[in-house]
Amino acid sequence: MWRTTVISALTLLALALAALFEASKLPFGRLSAPQPGFFPVILAVLLAIFSLVLIAQAIGETKEESVASPAAHATWKGIVLALGALVVYGVLFESLGYVISTFLFIAFLMRAVDRQRWGLIAVVAFSTSLISYLLFGFLLETPLPQGILCF
Repeated sequence: MWRTTVISALTLLALALAALFEASKLPFGRLSAPQPGFFPVILAVLLAIFSLVLIAQAIGETKEESVASPAAHATWKGIVLALGALVVYGVLFESLGYVISTFLFIAFLMRAVDRQRWGLIAVVAFSTSLISYLLFGFLLETPLPQGILCF
């Protein structure tokens, strides 16, 4: 597990450095007036920092800690279920609308992949879909599909 973590972190670091190199070709601007390169540079730097932190954690980790890490429990079944849920979410997104399809997507992930209680699933899925709809649909005025719900 230690080796996999280091390889993953080094890959992310290489990706961050490549993104930083490409983003440096764009005008950066300043905080009060960002240009096209502003956010890509910031994100590439953050990715590089987090990659370095991950490398440091992996190097300081013992073999016993590596076996007991939560990442070691990721199963192929969970990965396949999550990918399948994304495909179904994409298919149902237009017809059911943003709120309902997001609610079902979050609920499915919490139950099938993470095995949470139904009460928690209902609260988190409802809150996530409603708050994200209010944020993107109303505050940011992003056109989201309404589907069978008409607000």
